[in-house]
Amino acid sequence: MKAALLEKTRVMSVGDQPDPGLPADHALVRVATSAICGTDVSIWAGKMPARIPLIPGHECTGTVEQVGESVTRLKVGDRVVLNPLSSCGTCFYCVRGLTNICLHGGLRGREVPGTFAEYIAVRETEAFAFPDHVSFAAATNFVGLYTVVYSQRKAPYIAGARVAVLGQGSSGLLHTQLAKVSGAASVIAVTRSKWKLEVAKELGADEIVPAGEVDPVEAVRDLTDGLGADIVIETAGAAETMVQAYDMVRPGGAILQFGIGPAQVGGVPGQAYYFKDLTVIGSRAGLPEDFESAIRLVATGQIDLEPLVTHHFALDDIQAGFEFVDSGGDGGTLRAVIDIAN
Repeated sequence: MKAALLEKTRVMSVGDQPDPGLPADHALVRVATSAICGTDVSIWAGKMPARIPLIPGHECTGTVEQVGESVTRLKVGDRVVLNPLSSCGTCFYCVRGLTNICLHGGLRGREVPGTFAEYIAVRETEAFAFPDHVSFAAATNFVGLYTVVYSQRKAPYIAGARVAVLGQGSSGLLHTQLAKVSGAASVIAVTRSKWKLEVAKELGADEIVPAGEVDPVEAVRDLTDGLGADIVIETAGAAETMVQAYDMVRPGGAILQFGIGPAQVGGVPGQAYYFKDLTVIGSRAGLPEDFESAIRLVATGQIDLEPLVTHHFALDDIQAGFEFVDSGGDGGTLRAVIDIAN
């Protein structure tokens, strides 16, 4: 089969790779589209350890082409999105249902071969069918949405809350949509990019804050009667916005730390935990049940994934695609995908 191979840091080639096998409990998926995620770029750039050389990629959609003899949940022709996580099923966390923090788990395209390939074989429990009206490219966002669903499930309250979402990339826009769907009284979208703020407004944000023009902390306070947001969802993973979250949240409120930040963050107000009586919530990936919730939200028209894909590249041009995303895109980039098959 044809696939991309990450040979070494920042060097990708496209050529023939061995076809995957088909164990009895697996399905063979013909890959349609695989997105270039920030994690993929970090692996490509050498900023995140991985078992190189390997086929990268983990946010993938495709069509079931063949099923193993014991598969009952999937059928040939199903349009599916894949869970990118692998888990052992037997460790302390797996037996408690927390497969997202499995002691022996991994990520496609990092510990195990990934999805920038014509075919991939997966356990039937790792593939989820989605509606025909959702394009393969847009459906790669289910991988982001399931993590957003999991994340917001951990928040103490969303319904009736005033929620500020820091960062309006694809994950931030999904958080903005889901918070509104979940009954937030007001959703405040915060980012430096004016065009992303316009997208956020179209997708349901009640208020927008251009962080490059105003003090975002003061702006959010002004929009919340001087108190601060009930919940601040940090999606940018930048030290600056992580610190801003502590100043932006009201006393007694909650910070949902969704973005993957730097290993150490200076300037975090350590006494805010006490004096503001804060709840700070971490969030890593998601659980299989969150895929099912995410798919229902899109199937019923409550969440729109289509506007989040802005750029397409062919598999043969994957090196250029990674360089494009790594450079920040063209000023109008939310999500780039590699189109492998239709």
